[in-house]
Amino acid sequence: MQEDNETTNRGNGVQQRGRLAFYHPNGKGSGTALQIELRLQRPGEKRQNCMFFEMARQKTTATRDANGRTPATFDWAGKATVKMDVFDLCELLAVLEGRCAQAGGARDGLYHESGGADTIISFKRCAEPAGYLLGISRRGRDGAVLFRGQIVLSEAEAIGLRCVLQASLFPMTLGAGFVPRPDAVVAAEA
Repeated sequence: MQEDNETTNRGNGVQQRGRLAFYHPNGKGSGTALQIELRLQRPGEKRQNCMFFEMARQKTTATRDANGRTPATFDWAGKATVKMDVFDLCELLAVLEGRCAQAGGARDGLYHESGGADTIISFKRCAEPAGYLLGISRRGRDGAVLFRGQIVLSEAEAIGLRCVLQASLFPMTLGAGFVPRPDAVVAAEA
């Protein structure tokens, strides 16, 4: 989904152009969307391999009129973006695999400090509604709330997330050499 495209008419969870996305709009306008994207270092770059988690709150509800249905929109301009490293992803996997109750253990979440803000990423299994709760809370250094959002992933969505996170660990830790280059795939098929 491009940054300027605020709507979706897809299902709750979709994969598109290298992103896994979960859209959970509701009739009250208090829904949330989550996009997850793997970013691998390219030759000559100095950045680290990571995954970006982007969360946006619902902006408008879906409507239906004589012209048809207009899907709900999300505030991607006001989104929260979190850069997750291998160990952050392993914290999420530990919860998804039932090895611990919540990411971060007794700290009640993962703590990130960047860009003049403090961010807490919470992730835990929840009973009601059944699934996994992912929350992102960002505060400025002055204590002002900059973003607060959460999304509950169903068991099925959690399976998809677990598989994507597990598959991402190999190229993130061992390098992009473990991901086939598009030109190599084309050459192999010829």
